[in-house]
Amino acid sequence: MKKVLLVDFDGTITKIDTVDLMVRKFAKDGWQYYEDLWEKGEMATEECAVEIIKLMEMSEKELLDLLYEVEIDEYFLDFLKVCKEKGYEVVIVSDGYDFNIKAVMDKHNFNVEFYSNKLWFEKREIKVDFPYKSKECDKCGMCKLEVLKEYKKKGYYTIYIGDGYSDLCVAKYADEVFAKGVLEKYCKENGIPCISFKNFDDIMGKLKR
Repeated sequence: MKKVLLVDFDGTITKIDTVDLMVRKFAKDGWQYYEDLWEKGEMATEECAVEIIKLMEMSEKELLDLLYEVEIDEYFLDFLKVCKEKGYEVVIVSDGYDFNIKAVMDKHNFNVEFYSNKLWFEKREIKVDFPYKSKECDKCGMCKLEVLKEYKKKGYYTIYIGDGYSDLCVAKYADEVFAKGVLEKYCKENGIPCISFKNFDDIMGKLKR
């Protein structure tokens, strides 16, 4: 059976959430209010993102300089090699931004197919778009569940790897889940089978067996 590993980006591949990093660096005070509403599930990702973007002042170069400092999990590149050797597909699914993902991939010299929200600059104005949002649910800007369902339709065995709030919904439907942080806590509280992990070395150990 074909296998696909759907991997969250911020806080899973990266050691720090890149969206949180840029907000803390470039947003004026007041963003905490919107993030609190989002974490409580009282505000959709798209609405939250648009409001916080209004509070941000940064140039494309300033954001790139910040993102080039972001570290990734020490074992992630080895993880990609193991998946390639085994013929497993790896796809990044992120409720963050393509700009951030591309910058980190460029810095660390890897290239993985991904689905995410979009961010770009027009002069000094920051623009965002959400091409992969669900038509049925507005909780996330990028619906990871719809990506997973498309792979299931094609007959794939789906493995999900994540750590945060935008991973909660999709974890219920994956064939196998590797979880840490908020996702791990959620899975354990809701009876969703999951394998705990600290880094991608833990995941590689399971894949090799």
